[in-house]
Amino acid sequence: MRTNNTLPRRSRRPSWPTALPVVLTALLASCGAPGAQSPLSDTPTSVSTSIGDAPVTLEVLVSTPDVALYEELGEAFQDKHPNVTVQVTGEDFNSLTTNVPRLISGTEVPDLVRLASFGNLVEDRLLTNLDPYAEAYGWTEWPQSQFASTRVDDDGRQRGTGHLYGAGPGFGLTGMYYNKSLAAQIGMTEPPATLDAFEESLEKAKDAGLLPLMVNGKDGGLAYPLQNLQMNYAGSTQVVQDWNYNKPGANIDTPALVDAATTLQSWSEEGYLPADVNSIDQTQAPARFAEGEGVFFPSGNWQAPTLQDAGGGEIGFFLFPPEETGDPFTAMTAPGVLAIPTKSSQSDVAAAFLDFIQTDTGARQSTLDLLGLPPAGPSDASLPDSEPGSLVSGTVESFQLLLESDGLVDFMSNSTASMHANTLIPQTQLLVAGKTSPAEFSAAVQKDYEDEAEK
Repeated sequence: MRTNNTLPRRSRRPSWPTALPVVLTALLASCGAPGAQSPLSDTPTSVSTSIGDAPVTLEVLVSTPDVALYEELGEAFQDKHPNVTVQVTGEDFNSLTTNVPRLISGTEVPDLVRLASFGNLVEDRLLTNLDPYAEAYGWTEWPQSQFASTRVDDDGRQRGTGHLYGAGPGFGLTGMYYNKSLAAQIGMTEPPATLDAFEESLEKAKDAGLLPLMVNGKDGGLAYPLQNLQMNYAGSTQVVQDWNYNKPGANIDTPALVDAATTLQSWSEEGYLPADVNSIDQTQAPARFAEGEGVFFPSGNWQAPTLQDAGGGEIGFFLFPPEETGDPFTAMTAPGVLAIPTKSSQSDVAAAFLDFIQTDTGARQSTLDLLGLPPAGPSDASLPDSEPGSLVSGTVESFQLLLESDGLVDFMSNSTASMHANTLIPQTQLLVAGKTSPAEFSAAVQKDYEDEAEK
């Protein structure tokens, strides 16, 4: 928790950040209390971009590894608005994902909460419709693709359309880290250009007595290569994106997912994964990788700042290779979503904070420095500085390459409220342990998706 109003020197980076595994109407009449909402509506009856000068506390609830960033952002916001105290609380990501409905429907509700998925939160009117704030702050003039995953239709389910319910400081991006020294031992002088070349590298690593892939199977890391394989085999991102956005009739139980599950299972059978893969979490995996265990490590750009420090310049990053040379790149990417609960008593201040973290130069730099995330915001905003040739710089360059390929795809884990914890984690664990077949895996994922949609 930060309570002073002095912007500190840049704080130490958090240890082994977790996934970010799930960004962000006309201005309404100004009568009534700022940010006031009717009991049955998720849309503010009035909004204001002024937060006044009366003392106010803004309660922000995020996942534990994100606390350092939001404390620094909070201090910077306090420096600009001395009457505001930003209090940041962290909770384990999986627990937070599970507990959000209870946390924001009770009596002591945070003003901003980190979300991985929307579930029934929009349908139950537990989140504030941000459209009036988007109009008031001019977010409507920014590139709208950054808001696609946090727009929800009136049915409360389908995403990519409808009202805006979330925004955030930057974008998570998945890809493949690699140990340059170990890669040199298998003759790899540059990142593999195709999936076949990547699998050849895995085989060479195994033959050389090296661990090919470090993966955190305990808490969802297996889903990253799985989804990239699915998109490669499908030859398109449309199926998985429709599914992620809950488009009516969407079905992921396809030959492409079965093939992806088959490949992932074969990697386990070939010994490409750690023997204890299902016991490794997203704290242990990057630490072990940085110590030289594993030639490759599939994860996200949120790991880059820490791996950059811990790896001593020996770690590189590349986007998961396409099936054929010249095919577009694809990757899981999503904003670090913050939403304003309907019961927040400080929605105007919360919206001002959302605008600040996307537009303030220092805040955008902190987002890159502390979590390695390319910042969200207006197209003409200055890009944060990153050391040329650094690991963080490499992930930013990869994000730009992904934009050119139009390959931004949301995480399968974000498709429903329970998909990450209740389906993908246990099902991928069973898959690599040889306790379910690829066809059974694919069918189970779709069944759980449909069961969730019926709730």
